[in-house]
Amino acid sequence: MSTAMGIEMGQDILLDSDIERGYTMSTPSTTKVAPHTAAAPFQGDSSVTIPVDEAPEDETDFPQSTLSFRMNEEAFRKARHSPLGAHESFWTHLLYRGPLQDGVEQKVRVHYCKSKHTAERTMQYFQDKKVLGFDIEWMAQASAGQGAKKNVSLIQIASEDRIALIHLAVFPKNETSDLVPPLLKKIMEDAEITKVGVAIKGDCTRLRKHLGIHSRGLFELSHLYKLVKYSASGDLNLINKRLVSLSTQVEEHLHLPLFKGEVRTGDWSSPLHYSQIIYAAADTYAGIHLYDVLEIKRKALDPTPPRPYHAEEEKPIRLASGAIIQAEEASDELEPEDQPARVLDPNLPPSYLASAKETLELDPDFEIPIPVKREDLSDPRSPELQARIIPPAELLVQKFRQEHPGRRTNPASLRAYFIWYHNPDMAVPEIAALLRAVPLQTNTVVTYILDAVRGEKLPFEKARLREVLDYLPKDVVQSRWRGLMKAASEETNGGKGDGDKD
Repeated sequence: MSTAMGIEMGQDILLDSDIERGYTMSTPSTTKVAPHTAAAPFQGDSSVTIPVDEAPEDETDFPQSTLSFRMNEEAFRKARHSPLGAHESFWTHLLYRGPLQDGVEQKVRVHYCKSKHTAERTMQYFQDKKVLGFDIEWMAQASAGQGAKKNVSLIQIASEDRIALIHLAVFPKNETSDLVPPLLKKIMEDAEITKVGVAIKGDCTRLRKHLGIHSRGLFELSHLYKLVKYSASGDLNLINKRLVSLSTQVEEHLHLPLFKGEVRTGDWSSPLHYSQIIYAAADTYAGIHLYDVLEIKRKALDPTPPRPYHAEEEKPIRLASGAIIQAEEASDELEPEDQPARVLDPNLPPSYLASAKETLELDPDFEIPIPVKREDLSDPRSPELQARIIPPAELLVQKFRQEHPGRRTNPASLRAYFIWYHNPDMAVPEIAALLRAVPLQTNTVVTYILDAVRGEKLPFEKARLREVLDYLPKDVVQSRWRGLMKAASEETNGGKGDGDKD
């Protein structure tokens, strides 16, 4: 299957589950969290200490949230009462639901990307977010000399409504330039986008060494976890920068255990199966919700300590009193867990998978053709060429409009854009000839492409966009397309850009 027409339709997997079918999103509580005093015991969001095992069901700590995607409370309680170690008892992104859309609750979407092109397109969903979950996986025992694919095998990015699994280890090429989606690099190097995770500095050191990505805006969840926990209990001497495992933080603050098992240390050289995708999505999505609930609890403390700095700034943790906590030599080490991790068979049972797959959405399964070359363009109006190029473009238009309801860019403009973008050897007059028996006017196709780029902020190769603009009179470009002309002329992003200029 070619990667060039770009979507790898079978690879963008939208995972959800009907395990909680029939549940409705619980109405979020608007009650302000009771402030913790310095001497108060820390038990979730309550100012009263109630051992979880003894608490009545209606008093069990249900994680608070300020996000639009929240855990379904009925599903949460069902998981809490599932047998210890059962698959249904673990925390997962499948428990979360978003606002109603056309009368249906939205589910967290998971994009599984097996090519640079698919990953680049997927990153568009994350570029405007202020906080993202982040994690990576690599081959166990990988040495520095074994290359990027073994040392950064899988990159996981999450917002509250989407998760991207960028499986570098199965990308078709091996050069660094063929592994790094430009938009991913831009997001990781943007200090204004906070990336949250556990041991995130070490993960991003791998990105720098093996992929040339110099990450900024990194937030270590362990620092916030300790600041909140020990400011609440009054044990300020326990606040430090030693790392706390993600599973410990999830179980304490999201109140369900996080799966740990062989899937986290497995062989990443092959495409993931459904069970692995479900598990791989969990870690980075947990980060988003941990950050949110910890921030709720930090802000509820009285007095309120400042939020810890971004990890790359190497600044100390500050207390509410104004005192600072100096870093220890072992600050990057992981603290031992109080209890052994709950290990689960990584292969989900058929009944669980069947439940999850019932509402699994896959893109249509058909072969995406290889982009046309110059030698194929002797007759742009040939039925063979039209059958090879137009149906995939129509499918991309359909998918784009489904994912972006309410957008005003017309289908003709989107179709022309997708044909142009994914077939770099085709000139505008050839696209015009392809689209109609009596060829469209060249200026019509030019306007279609530019409307789509500007209206939907779609990506483009700068040199090719300049070629499109050259079909128009200079005064028209200056009066109507000046922003795109400027964007196409900027020497940034390795010759690539998007339409966010006008």
